[in-house]
Amino acid sequence: MYLKAITVIALLCGTVAPALSQYVDENGRFRRAGDDGLAKIQSSLTMTLPVKDDEDVAAQQQTALRSFYKVAAGSCAMVLDTVADTCEVTSVTTNVNARDRSMGGAAGSQMTVTGQIAMKVKFKASIGKPAQ
Repeated sequence: MYLKAITVIALLCGTVAPALSQYVDENGRFRRAGDDGLAKIQSSLTMTLPVKDDEDVAAQQQTALRSFYKVAAGSCAMVLDTVADTCEVTSVTTNVNARDRSMGGAAGSQMTVTGQIAMKVKFKASIGKPAQ
């Protein structure tokens, strides 16, 4: 008997817990994810660079990644200039692929860096309002 009552109480508490863990604003209303005005912006970037056969490939890969990371670092500045009041880079992923494209000497080897840049932003108040 007591075991049934404890089980029912535990189940009821388990169903209420998610509601209690939600954020409540100053007016006592529950807020959902995104209600705080924050959103996610994600950008994809692909850069192709020539590979010099007489230079260290690892050093060239580091140079290519450094170029990608410079673009990632400047992404928030561009977002702040255009659509957002706040910006924070939350993740960066990269992939480097080297290819030998020297078919008869017509084209040299290339290194391609691809990646994703994810940012958490708060859009400017004017975004989404109809033009007047």
